[in-house]
Amino acid sequence: MKKLVAFFVFAIFLFSSFQVMGIASSQSTSYYYITTSSPKYSIVPGSQFVEPLPSNYSIPFAILLNFTQYSSLISITNQIIQHKANYLSPGEFRSEYYPSQSYKEALVKYLQSYGIVETGDYGLILTFNGTVGEIEHAFNTYINVYYYPYQNLYWYGLVGFTNIGPFYYYTNNVTPSLPYNVGKYVLGIVGIDNLDPHVYPAIETSWEASMTHQAQSPGIISNVIVTPSVVASYFNFTKLYERGFLGKGVSIAIEGQPEGYINESDIYAFWNEYAIVPHTGKLNVISLGNVAISQSGENELDAEWSGTFAPASNIYVVFSNGYVGGPSLVGNLLNYYYEYYYMVNYIDPQVISISVTVPESFLSSYYPAMLYMIHNMMIQAVDEGTAVLAASGDWGFESDNPPPNFHIGTYNTIWYPESDPYVTAVGGIFLNVTANDTVYSATGWDYSTGGISTVFPAQPYELTSLIPFTPPVQRTYPDIAFVSAAGYNITEYGFGLPLIFQGQLFLWYGTSGAAPMTAAMVALTGERLGALNYALYHISYSGIILTPHGIVQGMPAWIPITKGANPLPAHYGWNFVTGPGTYNAYSMVYDLRLYNEIASL
Repeated sequence: MKKLVAFFVFAIFLFSSFQVMGIASSQSTSYYYITTSSPKYSIVPGSQFVEPLPSNYSIPFAILLNFTQYSSLISITNQIIQHKANYLSPGEFRSEYYPSQSYKEALVKYLQSYGIVETGDYGLILTFNGTVGEIEHAFNTYINVYYYPYQNLYWYGLVGFTNIGPFYYYTNNVTPSLPYNVGKYVLGIVGIDNLDPHVYPAIETSWEASMTHQAQSPGIISNVIVTPSVVASYFNFTKLYERGFLGKGVSIAIEGQPEGYINESDIYAFWNEYAIVPHTGKLNVISLGNVAISQSGENELDAEWSGTFAPASNIYVVFSNGYVGGPSLVGNLLNYYYEYYYMVNYIDPQVISISVTVPESFLSSYYPAMLYMIHNMMIQAVDEGTAVLAASGDWGFESDNPPPNFHIGTYNTIWYPESDPYVTAVGGIFLNVTANDTVYSATGWDYSTGGISTVFPAQPYELTSLIPFTPPVQRTYPDIAFVSAAGYNITEYGFGLPLIFQGQLFLWYGTSGAAPMTAAMVALTGERLGALNYALYHISYSGIILTPHGIVQGMPAWIPITKGANPLPAHYGWNFVTGPGTYNAYSMVYDLRLYNEIASL
């Protein structure tokens, strides 16, 4: 019961619009308590106190800043979603809702008075270095060493990560606080604990694309390669191209694997080899920093397939490589966040495609400030008219084992930001093809992740959905589905989709491809759509569309998927494998444009 009460308090806190973290008054000073850095999240249950961390031990840390005027922000966001207010430019958003420079200077000056040194300013992230003693005095807390004696790490009463302990770590044991005038826009602190070296490698394993060389593992390799042109023809992209819908002037921003890089020549080679329509858009690779450790097949896949399906769109891949704060503070989650920050402030794309994500329940249990920071970027994206799509994951229904294993009850595979209310989670379907490369069926992909958020309640678009069986109790996903695996005479987790990597042909599977292909479909509308789910859930199977200004008749764009399982079954109506289903690209673009046109009247 205690755990249930704690979670309920956390959920209520999250949806109070982050307005007040905690304020206590004395006769002379008001203090702002930074509850996202409290013992509730920092000390792992079952840990044993060892000793205080030496006061002269030096620690790099970061302060994460919140938006200002949060009530006003939520109000304008709702108006924008309902098309009652215009989209904001990045400059307008920063001017209205970012903390002022004078506020940041006052915060820095306060910390400097305790001997703490500022090491960087990254917009909403300020980085510092201080000794334990300086940090304890400035934030009114204590930092101790603890021992975690168990092998597995738990959250929400269930196994999260296995075989990562026992280990020692340090963290604060008293909720940090600051004088109200300098603390009022602090969303959280990261770095005053060092839990992340133990858990972060387990997260990073989910960031690698599932791909194999064509010459390997013949039992799961299709001897028929399912090319983009086959997919485009079957799902009616080609009719869009014939009518001039190529995504010209539209930018698709791809969130990069932190500390990764790509070979641009691979992407151009793919665009030349598998072009449906010659690619005329530009490829832009942005690397923030210079710590590039590994070549990202994941992001080459994203760029290759999104650029092929939206041939006139400009593709941006953004890597944050050792850029934020220097030392790793929460793995490279700050880098991961900074990519979103850069996109919404300096690229201002029409569409963002995400394939590198983090378990939602891990963030909400141990690093809620990071979840709030990313959620804030999703709000800014919506307010600027950017549609955000994210791969639902390749793990099935709430399991934490790669295919073909299922361990139902292991509760850490609802991914974030897929579960964010303002993000469209893209699940997977499997294409069966014949020996002559003809698609003869589409089924729900068995490893398409679906599930129920541990953080967010049911959203307005879910409560008013025109899709039968949409769950009304919590935020659930996926929200749409597309091709994640395909081939002839192979198992569901086999390889049949092409990727050029390091100059060679590889084959892949995963919802990592479904997200950029669907992002390309959205780009073909040529318009800013913002919070995409509000349109998707208000397009019925029959083509009736519920807009903010009433009902209109569009085209039947959804293709319900009634076969496949993850292991919950796909069926007519909303399901945990494909959400509402997959789509006819021509009809969906028509409906999205019609929704946007009517809603904007």
